[in-house]
Amino acid sequence: MPRPGRNTYSDQKPPYSYISLTAMAIQSCPEKMLPLSEIYKFIMDRFPYYRENTQRWQNSLRHNLSFNDCFIKIPRRPDQPGKGSFWALHPSCGDMFENGSFLRRRKRFKLLMSAEHLAQSKQSDAAHYLSSKPS
Repeated sequence: MPRPGRNTYSDQKPPYSYISLTAMAIQSCPEKMLPLSEIYKFIMDRFPYYRENTQRWQNSLRHNLSFNDCFIKIPRRPDQPGKGSFWALHPSCGDMFENGSFLRRRKRFKLLMSAEHLAQSKQSDAAHYLSSKPS
């Protein structure tokens, strides 16, 4: 299924979850990581429905970023201007969507470990992600 282009949908709510919308935004960028403001911009540029009631859906999207293991938070390097961290997809969740379709997710991506190990793992994943990306 083709990925939605700019202004693909009218004012109707698109059939994508917040996880799908966020993954689309992140995957659309060459660096495969975006700050929250750019994720919002991607969604509003392509889906007119999200240009209204921004506080409500943006709060839901932030909740999804924070509580889903498929997203990792990557701190800005000191030489990177701007505000806030970057968000990326966890390296192990690449096949999260069936046949590349953002309409169907295989299953919830879940890291199976204690809360302490999870926090350490997310920091480690972010460090690994940064070390594997060209500057």
